[in-house]
Amino acid sequence: MNDPFENLFSIRYKFHHLGYAAKSIDDEIIFFKMLGYEVEGKKFEDPKQGIIGQFLVGNGPRIELLENMPGSNTLDPIINSRIKIYHFAYLVDDVEACIELCRKNKGKLIREPLDSVAFNGKKIAFVVFPRGLILELIES
Repeated sequence: MNDPFENLFSIRYKFHHLGYAAKSIDDEIIFFKMLGYEVEGKKFEDPKQGIIGQFLVGNGPRIELLENMPGSNTLDPIINSRIKIYHFAYLVDDVEACIELCRKNKGKLIREPLDSVAFNGKKIAFVVFPRGLILELIES
């Protein structure tokens, strides 16, 4: 079977983290500490996305815990579906080119590129695929 991605994401782009939706970051930190994770850096707030985030590192892939900012419902559909891990994030050289690659492979842009607080103003975008996987594309 000919794979149109030809392992592009494992060869050209670097995996960065798993996105994890939470009602409470602080409650989830307690759980992840039991698994050997530690807090990485400080919490951040991103009003453009309506989220608060905290990175964790440890005995597995980096985790980005995310919760809604007060008054925001950004994560409600994910939290209400009881899904926790909902996106894979990759560092990419060119966000726009990667979006086009994803579109050619049935990906649908669900968040236009925007400057991210978590990544010092670098562009991020989100793409979802028919099988339900969401990719976060982070400008490297």
